[in-house]
Amino acid sequence: MKLYCRWTHKRSRLAPVSLALSMLMACSVALAQEKTTADTSKRPEVEKGRVVASVHSAAKPEQSYALYVPTNYAPERLWPIIYVFDPAAKGSRPLELMKAAAENYGYLLAGSNNSRNGAVNIEHEAAQEMWNDTHRWLSIDDRRAYFAGFSGGARVAAELAQRCKCAQGVFLNSGGFGVSSPPSGKPAFAVFAMAGMTDFNYGELVELDAQLESLGFRHFFQRFDGRHEWAPADVWQQALAWSALLEMKDSLRARDSGMINAEMTQAAGRLRQREDAGELYFAVGEYRAVVAAFDGLADTSILKERLRSIADNPAVRAGAKEEKAEIEKQQSIQGDILGKMEAVRESGGEQAAHFAEASSRVRDLTADARKERRPDRRRVLERTLGGVFVGAMETGSSLMEQGQASTAAFYFELAALAHPDWAWPHLSLARCHVLTGDKKAAFRDFKHAREAGATAAEVTEFVKADAKLSGLIESPEYEKAVGEPSH
Repeated sequence: MKLYCRWTHKRSRLAPVSLALSMLMACSVALAQEKTTADTSKRPEVEKGRVVASVHSAAKPEQSYALYVPTNYAPERLWPIIYVFDPAAKGSRPLELMKAAAENYGYLLAGSNNSRNGAVNIEHEAAQEMWNDTHRWLSIDDRRAYFAGFSGGARVAAELAQRCKCAQGVFLNSGGFGVSSPPSGKPAFAVFAMAGMTDFNYGELVELDAQLESLGFRHFFQRFDGRHEWAPADVWQQALAWSALLEMKDSLRARDSGMINAEMTQAAGRLRQREDAGELYFAVGEYRAVVAAFDGLADTSILKERLRSIADNPAVRAGAKEEKAEIEKQQSIQGDILGKMEAVRESGGEQAAHFAEASSRVRDLTADARKERRPDRRRVLERTLGGVFVGAMETGSSLMEQGQASTAAFYFELAALAHPDWAWPHLSLARCHVLTGDKKAAFRDFKHAREAGATAAEVTEFVKADAKLSGLIESPEYEKAVGEPSH
């Protein structure tokens, strides 16, 4: 398969800044006449049942991917595969979460170690070479190829599926389609979307779920307790079980009555838990998706009856109204703060004053989130903090690319205020301070990154990767700031 791509920005409808540095592919595809059976002579024996962190492409060794192969893999038959995109090019991270589900339902997993947010010059090559290399030595069923991703990686996955016409389905974790290629026309693939309840992209996924319903896509939206992060392993169990059921309906997988019955029992149990928790609005959406998945495979009459009994409950309408209000509240607060942050970049000699105003608003938001006791109000504030954090990091990174390190530092400081327990803004500040000649501040930033949870090894890896920072490692001040020997 050949992927020919051009790149466009994704702009969030939630804020004036694009989220998570997402750069998306709009691709056309030409299917090459290639054998899909494995050529095992090009690789050593497949390692089964564990995540292999780095498999280098035979044709392009600079390209690598993490790999998971189920323990019962045999090259004599063709297997479904999921191509996974992490925004930080950590291919093994999502595979560790997905591997139990992949083992249970018989999926190959390949996660790129090259594809990352913002690195637009390598995204196409990473996706293409991961596809090419896995097809060189694994037995892959091209009728059951999937794409999955988190945040910016989810947008890459969605764009690939939308443009390549080669996907059975996509798994979208905390990110949706790009504005250059929204879901439209005749549905060609299934969509399993997932988001944490305090994810700043939560509203986008809610909107996407309604859009997919109106367009007739086979879809499922699963909420989980968490923020902007990869979904936990139990959600991946649901996602891959769902895709396996759809494969049975499409005659792409042998019908397994035992699995169908077991999955239906588990789905019914999760729905009861939603009801018992008083989450009738969420339960209604999940009931509809579950019924649609099992129709034609099992008797869904009991589920349909239960759906009818709760669909008109006033609590369902109240839940929909509450969710809409939460999303609008986030948009309002977040838009106001991001507007004040934008003034820092455009204010010339008044940068310090505008920064003081923006930082005051971020501090107030952080304090409000910390002291809020009502769960619904707290999650709005936490989503907003996440959106402010990403907006600040993205703007700062853009300014760094333009050589404006001193202005970028304002934005990284705002990001650190929004999430002081995250190391990323502190490391970014260190780079700014080195570029502006303030090494003392850079050592202080390294210390703050350690306090925010980064290990000494992680800080040192970050420093070594940047030629402008690597010379600091030999200094006593660096070792004192990091707290452990760097060698």
